[in-house]
Amino acid sequence: MSLAHIMTHEITSLPGGATAMDAVKYLHDMSVGSVVVADGENRPMGILTDRDLLFKVMLPGKDPAKVAVKDIMSAPVITVSEDEDIMRVTELMKSHYVRRFPVTDKHDRVVGFVSLDDILIFLGEEMRNLAVALKKELRKDQPHKA
Repeated sequence: MSLAHIMTHEITSLPGGATAMDAVKYLHDMSVGSVVVADGENRPMGILTDRDLLFKVMLPGKDPAKVAVKDIMSAPVITVSEDEDIMRVTELMKSHYVRRFPVTDKHDRVVGFVSLDDILIFLGEEMRNLAVALKKELRKDQPHKA
């Protein structure tokens, strides 16, 4: 199954010229821990996390109103296609030690995010469906009591 069915379709991105302070406000307002830094056509240039802000701006004592996100983002950003198979994405999460990926369309524009949480919720629902089907099958084989 592709990511299109389970990914978050809300796009969380900021332009490279935004400040670290803009990013802090954005992360707070959106209740997220990371944001894609994108160009004018919403193509990913990098990713900025709350940890980047903490360790690259706050800890060294830099002024967050004067630091551009393009200067502290992690790049290049690893993205996955909206057509990517869910199981392949779990392999990428494992091999790259990440919990979330920006999802891009065929034009490499950001169209959403997929997180470990999204995948776990999907797999949990699938396991429930299988359990219900199995339970019904087992009941079918049981003799009926009068």
